[in-house]
Order: sequence, then C-alpha cells, then structure tokens
Amino acid sequence: MSSDEGYGYVYRKTLRLTSGKPQLVIEHSLKNTGRKTLETAQYNHNFFVIDREVVGPDIVVRFPFAPHASHELQNGAEIQGQEVRYTRELKKGESVSSELAGFGNNSSDYDIRIENRKTGAGVRISGDRPLSKVVFWSIRSVACPEPYVELRIEPAQELKWRIIYDFYTFNSPPAK
Repeated sequence: MSSDEGYGYVYRKTLRLTSGKPQLVIEHSLKNTGRKTLETAQYNHNFFVIDREVVGPDIVVRFPFAPHASHELQNGAEIQGQEVRYTRELKKGESVSSELAGFGNNSSDYDIRIENRKTGAGVRISGDRPLSKVVFWSIRSVACPEPYVELRIEPAQELKWRIIYDFYTFNSPPAK
C-alpha cells in the first residue's frame, strides 16, 4: 500500500498453531515502503468466551503488575491487587470499560491471563514488545484486556512482533 502523501507499507499477519501444544502464535511484520516515518499503535480485542460462561465472579483477569483504572470500574467489576474481578454476573446490556495503567517499559508486563475459575480453563496472552496502553472492556459474554504496543518504523525499515496465546487448564484456582 502506498499514497501520494509519502506513506507506504507492507503488513503481514501470520497465525500459527504450535504443533503438540495448545498455543496460537500471531506474527506481525510491518515494512515501511514510503518516504515518511510510520508511527502507530496496534492492539487485539481478545474477545474470549471461556466455556460459554457469563462474566461474573468466576471470571478473573490477571496482570503481572497492579493495574490502576483511569476511572472507577462499574457493574460489579473491581481491581484487587493484580486482578480484575467481578462481585456479580454482568446483566444483559451492562458493560465495564477503563484504560488501565501500572505497567512498566519492558515486554515482561505483556503477560495477561483470563481465567474461568469455575471450569478451570484459561488463556495466557503474552507479547514480545512493551505495552504502551491497556484498555479493559467487558460485557456479559466477554472480559477483554486490550493490550496496545507502539510502532515507529523509519523509511525502508521493517518491524516484527509476536503475540502468543497459551490455552491451559488447572484443577483448582491459584492462590490469591
């Protein structure tokens, strides 16, 4: 893709299932083919429905840092330490939304888990670039951490990054 304004790029997104593991890897590549620097952010919605369960007290979203909401969470959602938890099931039409802060400048904070404590199933979302922003959003069917990464690519340069989704089960809820 290119434009008369000096911007051009080639974007590739490859999804891979890892042989022998319950894992999905998304590989991204963005090459700047234009004359101007590309500066943008990239994120994934992460709309996971785990075992068709309603978002409520059995759904927990864990971070490797203690998140702080930009404004008060509503409809029974709250932050407890490094987790977003729910005191009740979300009702039809209700939502929760806030930007979250508290992460650092390295990729180790891009390590988020969504767990269904009732069924013992979860997904770990990790990336190889530092977070630039995290938006948390949920409705009755999904609890969605949306991690953003900043991209800055000079002309003729290419940037690659990965997001890994590890799916897992556990017998009992992890200690609080």
